[in-house]
Amino acid sequence: TGMPCGGSMRVHVEPMLPRPALWILGHGRIAECLCRIGAMTGFRVVVIDSAATPDRYLDAGKLIVDDYDYTALEPLSSDYVVIATQHKGDHQSMKHVLSRDAGYIALIASRKRTGLVMDYLRGEGFDAERLARVHAPCGLDLGCRTPEEIALSVLAEIVMLRRGGSGLPMRQIAAPAAVQREKVA
Repeated sequence: TGMPCGGSMRVHVEPMLPRPALWILGHGRIAECLCRIGAMTGFRVVVIDSAATPDRYLDAGKLIVDDYDYTALEPLSSDYVVIATQHKGDHQSMKHVLSRDAGYIALIASRKRTGLVMDYLRGEGFDAERLARVHAPCGLDLGCRTPEEIALSVLAEIVMLRRGGSGLPMRQIAAPAAVQREKVA
């Protein structure tokens, strides 16, 4: 830098990466909660559903209500897609999502419904490698009963994968360090 005093300088560079998008296909209470929690956890939320209304998705960065063939669905490899269609066209929406480059694809469905959707997709020619990309049933096992809890479970799985977490209780992770400190003392 040409400093006459002969000193030195350190420069810290922190990249500003774009926020990943959380694409929500579908409507209903679970989708609304996904939108709210997703926005609170730093995602750019995009909702695609013909029945979605702005007053139900206040936190959505983008609301798409007239995209019946999912042409606006353009997730990046760093994006997350959650299908919450309440069994109304979930097999069709999954077909469109699997042809895109999303890094995470989830289907909110029961085990039985998940099996039916996966059988349909196999029949449509999707191979095992492509189907392995689907998280279904999705979310972490939190013993969920309400739509809010289900949305929390799905977002917990997304955050865990995004940040490289283990999914273990923190006290199990902190315990070995505490034991090591006790041995040293």
